[in-house]
Amino acid sequence: MPVKRMGLDKQEEKFDSKDIIQIAVGSFAGALTYAYQTDVARLGSQLTAFHVIMIVAISMILAFLVSYKIGVRDLGNRKMKVFLGFVPVRVAVHYLTAIFFSIIILYMLGTITPDITFSIFVKRVLVLSLPASVFGSAVDLIGSQKEKG
Repeated sequence: MPVKRMGLDKQEEKFDSKDIIQIAVGSFAGALTYAYQTDVARLGSQLTAFHVIMIVAISMILAFLVSYKIGVRDLGNRKMKVFLGFVPVRVAVHYLTAIFFSIIILYMLGTITPDITFSIFVKRVLVLSLPASVFGSAVDLIGSQKEKG
């Protein structure tokens, strides 16, 4: 139980298994849709280290914007749950779920195989994780709107 210090401590935001399931469904749908519509293998092979860093940054920023800045998370008096002291837990879950489903889908489609290099593996997964994280964020947005209404 958190200790209250003169009313300064705030309760953390609600984040439960329902939220994780919504994010997972959105990430899976985003990764699957994008994997079929584009040549992830070709795109992933062409990326430089700078592009990889930009994809990760853009994915995290978009997940944050959709989750908190567009007005979908009404925190009120609650504080944002954070991971590692600065990454919102919800954003970390968006991105990790997107990576997880990107790996699964690319493996199912035969785009990642044991004979590719680790760097190509990472690049292909990150190419697909961008739309997967955006879709996951969008489904989380829809779920939060239903809770309000």
